[in-house]
Amino acid sequence: MRTNTLRNRVTINRLGEILGSHKTGRTELATGVMCLLLPSDYKAAAARGLELNQAYDGYFLSTQDLKVGDEVVEGTKKYKVSGIQPNPGTFSDNLRVDLALEV
Repeated sequence: MRTNTLRNRVTINRLGEILGSHKTGRTELATGVMCLLLPSDYKAAAARGLELNQAYDGYFLSTQDLKVGDEVVEGTKKYKVSGIQPNPGTFSDNLRVDLALEV
């Protein structure tokens, strides 16, 4: 996937221990991350046990630090990373990420 098709900019948050306390919370891992967010088709949504309007596919550069459980935020929408698959493309390597829209 060409990098010029990565038209969304998101923030990635990761669950971890908050410094100076014994509590856990989400901390900002990266901001302004380029990606492409697309709604999943109905088969992919059903396979993940999600409603059609909750299942999304995200495409990130292969060098992006992402883990299952991370939170991807675009504006007011929050998505949870539920799966990551390497997806070698014709022009560059990228990651295809299964996302669930948090409602």
